[in-house]
Amino acid sequence: MGGFRAEFVSTHAVILSGGGANGAFEVGVMKALFNGRCPATSGQPLDAHIFTGTSVGAFNASVMASHPDKTSAESVGSLEDIWLDQVADGPGQGGNGVFRFRGGVSHFLDLGSLLRSPLAPVATLAQDGAYLTRDLFRRGVNLLESDGSLEHRALEFLNLSSFVSMDPLRELIRRTVSLEGLQASEKHLAIVATNWVTGEARVFRKDDMVDEIGYDAILASTAIPGFFPPVDIDTHEHVDGGLVMNTPLLPAIDAGADVVHMIYLDPDPANIPLKRLDNTLDTLDRMMTIQFAKSVNADLEKAEQINLGLEALEDADRHSSDVHLAAFVQTAHRMRQRLAKGDGYRKLTVHRYHPSEDLGGVLGLLKFHRGRVEDLIELGAACAEHHDCEESGCF
Repeated sequence: MGGFRAEFVSTHAVILSGGGANGAFEVGVMKALFNGRCPATSGQPLDAHIFTGTSVGAFNASVMASHPDKTSAESVGSLEDIWLDQVADGPGQGGNGVFRFRGGVSHFLDLGSLLRSPLAPVATLAQDGAYLTRDLFRRGVNLLESDGSLEHRALEFLNLSSFVSMDPLRELIRRTVSLEGLQASEKHLAIVATNWVTGEARVFRKDDMVDEIGYDAILASTAIPGFFPPVDIDTHEHVDGGLVMNTPLLPAIDAGADVVHMIYLDPDPANIPLKRLDNTLDTLDRMMTIQFAKSVNADLEKAEQINLGLEALEDADRHSSDVHLAAFVQTAHRMRQRLAKGDGYRKLTVHRYHPSEDLGGVLGLLKFHRGRVEDLIELGAACAEHHDCEESGCF
């Protein structure tokens, strides 16, 4: 035993952010990583053991982690097929696989859907009518009986999510994510939703995702507030995890990752030119980009603090650095808790993959056209194939 030295084996994690339809970009990046076409892995196929995700990233991560009989390359191939054939809005599909507007007539105009099930559009329209009638009655009663000014009550009467159905996404999740396969898999999974009552992040790990709560957790993580209705889990409503943790780095670290591949869908704010004339959509787009960029940078700062904290421990007996010691103090409590449980920390390597330009603004989140999905997958693959750690800010 005296001369034996165990070989160090890195534990890789893939972190997938939110971004609606732009999540197809993540598929492209993973295709390059898992098929050995990325310089970050020296051209070797990535073997990731940990997947974390938020919003559309939660869906992608759940699919990747729930097929124990497939390699990661095979799983991402299946995920690409899901995006092209079940998520994207193509001819004969009667709409995209994520949402539909209640009361719409698109099913009546889609010959393929009519031929497959001639009565289905009629039944759907009747169900939508019943739902909207109940919702209209409930809001009408609130308008007449609630306290407050007429203007305030009138604003409460309006709700876009009443006209949006998540049924296509709910069915898609059930078809494509195997909860039994997830429990049998050696892959670790963690996805994030936001508790709409407390405003706190709730992390669902694969041990939590059994029975209906597993499907509900994925659905909740994707529920964009104001567009999709909240999802009730354990008597609390939950919505999109991107509100509080769009790039779930810490759950990956807690799972034991020391090499992280962070895939997110927002460009650097400086790469989005300011418009000559202000308008609401561009303003919202810039607000979201700045918010998510700040969140990503905060996560990366925490990772760097852990690295610096470990370096401070290593250097404590020899010499000290004010910068290192400050970082160690900031993370000491968290590190102490983890060490007390018998878990250790290792220095982190973080690779970053994201588009250089805006992918379509706020409205792009909801554009699931097949041609656009194909373009985003190709763009993500090209991003990973031409990855430059220095330019990307990896460390």
